[in-house]
Amino acid sequence: MTPTPDRRMRLRIIALALAAAAMIAAGAALEWWWLLGIGMWTMVVAFLTELIYRS
Repeated sequence: MTPTPDRRMRLRIIALALAAAAMIAAGAALEWWWLLGIGMWTMVVAFLTELIYRS
C-alpha cells in the first residue's frame, strides 16, 4: 500500500512537530537558548505548513 500525497504531507508535519517538541524540551532542560530557539522556529514552520496545506 503506497501512501497518498495527503498522508505523506501529514506525516511530514507530525515529524516536524515532534522534532520541534524534542528540541524545545532539550533546550529548556539544558538551558541551551539556541536549541530552544531552533525548536521554536521548527514548530512555527510545522504550524505554517499545516495552515498553508489545509487551506
